[in-house]
Amino acid sequence: MNPDPALAPGSRLGRWNERLPDWAVAIGVGLVVAAIASIAQWRGSFFYYVGDQHEQFAPMWHMFGDSLRERQWPVMDPSGWMGGNFAAEGLDGIWNPLNWGNFLVASMFDNLSIASFVVMVEILAILGAGVYLLAREYGARRWAAVVVAVAIPVSGFTLWYEASGWPAGLMAFTWVTHFWWATRRFSRGATNPLVPFLFGFLAMTTGNPYAPLGLVVVLAAVAVELLLARGYGRLVHVVVMGVCVGAVALLVFLPLLGSSEVTTRDSLAAIANDTFLVPDLGDLAAGSSPTYLPSMSTWAGGRLESGPTTYFAWFVLPLLPWIRWRELRARLTGSVSVLVVGGFYLAATLAPSNVWLFRWPVRLVEYLYLAGAVIFALALSAGLARDRVRGRTITTAVIVAAGGYLSWAVRPDESLTHLLGLVVTAALVAALLVACRRSGAGTSMVVAVTGTAAVLFLQTSMFPASAPKPAGTPVPPATSVPAYDLPRIAAGTAGYRGTVLQLAALGLTTPEDARNGEILFGNLPRAAGVHSIASYTGMGFAEFADDLCMDYRGATCADAYTRLWEPADADTPAPLIDVMGVSTLVIQRALLPDVAAGPSPPGWHVVYDTPIRVVWVRDEILPEAGRATWSSPGVAVTTESSSTGREEIRVSAENAGRVVFARLAWPGYTATIDGHAVDLPDGPAGLLAVDVPAGEHTVVVEYAAPGLRLGSAAALAAFVVVLLQTVVWFVQRRRGLSCRGATASN
Repeated sequence: MNPDPALAPGSRLGRWNERLPDWAVAIGVGLVVAAIASIAQWRGSFFYYVGDQHEQFAPMWHMFGDSLRERQWPVMDPSGWMGGNFAAEGLDGIWNPLNWGNFLVASMFDNLSIASFVVMVEILAILGAGVYLLAREYGARRWAAVVVAVAIPVSGFTLWYEASGWPAGLMAFTWVTHFWWATRRFSRGATNPLVPFLFGFLAMTTGNPYAPLGLVVVLAAVAVELLLARGYGRLVHVVVMGVCVGAVALLVFLPLLGSSEVTTRDSLAAIANDTFLVPDLGDLAAGSSPTYLPSMSTWAGGRLESGPTTYFAWFVLPLLPWIRWRELRARLTGSVSVLVVGGFYLAATLAPSNVWLFRWPVRLVEYLYLAGAVIFALALSAGLARDRVRGRTITTAVIVAAGGYLSWAVRPDESLTHLLGLVVTAALVAALLVACRRSGAGTSMVVAVTGTAAVLFLQTSMFPASAPKPAGTPVPPATSVPAYDLPRIAAGTAGYRGTVLQLAALGLTTPEDARNGEILFGNLPRAAGVHSIASYTGMGFAEFADDLCMDYRGATCADAYTRLWEPADADTPAPLIDVMGVSTLVIQRALLPDVAAGPSPPGWHVVYDTPIRVVWVRDEILPEAGRATWSSPGVAVTTESSSTGREEIRVSAENAGRVVFARLAWPGYTATIDGHAVDLPDGPAGLLAVDVPAGEHTVVVEYAAPGLRLGSAAALAAFVVVLLQTVVWFVQRRRGLSCRGATASN
């Protein structure tokens, strides 16, 4: 590659380039990534608001932000029912400090789609900065590192799946990238152990299980590199730091493990292949074709993805014929860790759909692409070959054409789209090659970054707002966008009182129903201030879910209505709806047409009667969730105090009896009667119950997340150990500098 006169050491821009620190360039890369990622929002304003994003994360962030503003941070909220065990959910990310700031940011928006866009673009920008630093750590030239750092955040799975609908996965990928950079740097003695530990802490506390996997892979890869270099002393330091990062997992995942006995999540500890979200080599071979839509088993029984899930970068494969392989091998000397990471994730990406606790291997393709991007940046840094121009040009043309053919072969119905993608890719590759040969690094970087933005514009124009989403089909613009306007939702639920139970099926609900606040699933009702039993949960509560045939988003079946009016159980003869403390019952007409057409039961009145729903509200509102809602005949209950994690009542019992609370009996609940611990019986539908003897007694029920105390102690101890290790590192570093200085003076 010709040297770029603009970047020559003697030029003004060259001097600026030499003096500018990498952290400043990383910030600049983040800003560029944020600008390019905004194209997706511009081309489809709900791009970052599909799937789990609108059902779980965005409304949850808003809700958590409101709690922070009120200086409340419960690890358990009984009013969330199956989705209220925040400590055990793990994926909620309540221990991640950056998340706290984003919770506050999200709570500032009444438009949840805009809140999602702001948070996701922020994370993508941080990811871009991390990729840049990682490439530089392995020795890539600055311009080459910028090229790949801008491309990775807008690559297929990262943008079209995680940024649009799986934000916890994106956060995990982002912090694992930074951890990789910091750990490699620490292994060379270029930074202290506190830096990788903090990034490891951020990765682990996302709660995404692919974060600990990534951390282990990175640590193992760096360890292999140190072993080959015989850097045994540095390896000990890396191992100590890695163990401390692993200790943080106890804080995040012990509450989940301690609660697993009552959850609905099936065991995934198996090796099987149902081909669901399993990419193949053909998908990877088309990684530089912007319009390639993978043919893999996907949502709702589909066989074709609706977005470019396995897209890598438009320039990577076409430039392979121009790589100087000898120079690349030389640059990879001493950098075996990037090959170890890439090799592992190549095997994992092509693995069966279920391997132990990990499923859907397409989730790992971004880690493979990250390693590939670092290697490619090293190849670019060596310069492109200048000999055999004709043969290399023909090979590049064949690669571009093959990508276009593979795109057409999978989706021939999108022929014009693929033709346009082929033309754009060919033009951009030609422009980049000309820039590399005639203008140099600076111009090549501009062409590559501009080309990445152009390709994203093309993709979001051809597949507008069609990010793949776990709920099924893509979300088109206009009439079928999900609910996002909280004031509008609140207006549609203004008549609700107390604890709200909705009987509705997701398949019978239109997006317009949700936007108007008439039928709501997941965490949306809670973000709008509704104390809804429906909430999003990643683990559920088996007994409660079975009794109400309620799924993880709060959808129910028609039989749930009959169950509500039956006795809760043999020891609790009151109707289940009373024991649960339900004061508002929302009935979807499409699910229960006969019930909706009939009169309200005695003690209830109608507050909404629309073509979509009928809403009954009690004449006398029951106590809020968490409170005692039923007691045996002859047992009088007076509430002394009530909070999310503790309930104290005064009992006056003529005979021995039972008290039932409107909260689920998660593992971690304990009860005392007059200060003496008692065993908890099985309550109806999984509700918390306490058997009380005759007489006057004080009953206290309290919740402590199982394993949380041990996990907190482990995380704190790990932090202390890393601080001590950091002190040792600085002392050793100072002694080393002193020794080198003394040797030089002699």
